[in-house]
Amino acid sequence: MNPRLAVVGFALFSLVANPALAAGKRSDESWGREGVSFDQYRADALECGNRAYGVEVAMRPYGPAAASVGAGVAVIPAAVWTSLTPGRVPIYSTTYVEGYRHAARVDVVEQLQEVVDSCLSARGYQRFRLTRAQMRVLRGFAPGTAERQAYLHRLGSDGRVLQSQAIAERRSGGLAAPAGQS
Repeated sequence: MNPRLAVVGFALFSLVANPALAAGKRSDESWGREGVSFDQYRADALECGNRAYGVEVAMRPYGPAAASVGAGVAVIPAAVWTSLTPGRVPIYSTTYVEGYRHAARVDVVEQLQEVVDSCLSARGYQRFRLTRAQMRVLRGFAPGTAERQAYLHRLGSDGRVLQSQAIAERRSGGLAAPAGQS
C-alpha cells in the first residue's frame, strides 16, 4: 500500500469521523447557513466532505526555520541540522520521527480542511463559534449521533446564532471581517 495514500486516508477519516480531532478545525467551531433545512445541511456536509477525498496533498518542508524570507520561510536542510560536531554524528531519533509524523498529519488535515471550508463557504455557509453553554450541551451527545447532528443544525440554521457568534473568515494574508460584516 502506498504510504502517502494511507496518510491521506487516515487524515480524511479523522476529518469525517470526528472533526474535533482535526488539526485544521477547533472543537468549538461549526458551520451554518440561516434557514437551511436539515436534509440540505446533511447533503452539503456530505458533498463537501467527499470533495476532500482524493485531493492531492504535499508535505511542507520540515525542520527548523532559518529565517523568514518575504512571504516564505527558508529552511535549513535536514542534512545540516541533523548532524552534530565533533565527528558529525547524525541525529535520527524517535523525537524527530514523531515530530515529522505529527507535522505530516497536521499538513494533510489542514489541506483537506481547506477544501471542505471553501466548499461550504461557496454554498453560503459561514463559520461560527459555539459558546461554553452550547459546548456543554454538545458534549452530552456522542459524536455521529442523530441528536448531535440535529443540535448542530438547530444552532447553524438560526440567524441570531450565526450573526452573534460569527468567526472572521480565514484568508492566506490573515483574517478578514466576519461574513456579512464589512
